[in-house]
Amino acid sequence: MQPQLGTVLGLLVALAWTDLAAQQESSACSLLTTADINAAVPGKVGEPHRTDMGVAPGAASKTMGNCMWKVGDMGMMSVGVMPAATGAAREAGLAKMKEVYDALKAKHWTEERQDFSHGWCSVMTPPASEKDTPIMSGCMAEAKGKAIGVTYLDPKQKLAPGKAKALLDKVIGHM
Repeated sequence: MQPQLGTVLGLLVALAWTDLAAQQESSACSLLTTADINAAVPGKVGEPHRTDMGVAPGAASKTMGNCMWKVGDMGMMSVGVMPAATGAAREAGLAKMKEVYDALKAKHWTEERQDFSHGWCSVMTPPASEKDTPIMSGCMAEAKGKAIGVTYLDPKQKLAPGKAKALLDKVIGHM
């Protein structure tokens, strides 16, 4: 499980691969409610925990606003928000994310993806041999000048792209 978890963490680092900071005045925890999450995923949703993350070394910003909720016994929902990168920084961030997805696919993960005008939703499922590795479901988008990620990790259940998109839309609506 450690190599795949490292890849998942690499994806989270890739999200932070920009020269921009998260706004500190508004917590990502205010962007979804427990009821919003309960409507999308099975299992009891725990209290939100603000988990602002550091970004890549050398970036102008220091953190990305992030919030996590425990879901059920082993699941986790998170929302991350930071100012959207532009130009070369944006292209570099997208290229880094593509590298992470390609690395997972090279290890026989499968991707179910739906693109939309300002982002995409996907479900990355590990190979059957990695039964303890979580399925990674979620969406990434640019809206209102921000880069936004909604992610659900669970070892047994995926979050359907339509439900992930509904959560993303709620996040954007609360911004």
